[in-house]
Amino acid sequence: MRTIERTSQFKRDFKREAKGPHRADLEPGGLFIKIVTALMNDKPLPEKHRDHALTGNWKDHR
Repeated sequence: MRTIERTSQFKRDFKREAKGPHRADLEPGGLFIKIVTALMNDKPLPEKHRDHALTGNWKDHR
């Protein structure tokens, strides 16, 4: 099992997003918690959330 280190930048970003339109995904049982839990437990992510090659202006970024 992996551990999570929350940086102060992450804490600020999370707090900001929790007030916005995506707050349902951040609540307990939401999409964000499910994905982070899977990553912590070294389980594979669903196909929709797996790493993929970027296209367009972002193709050289990773």
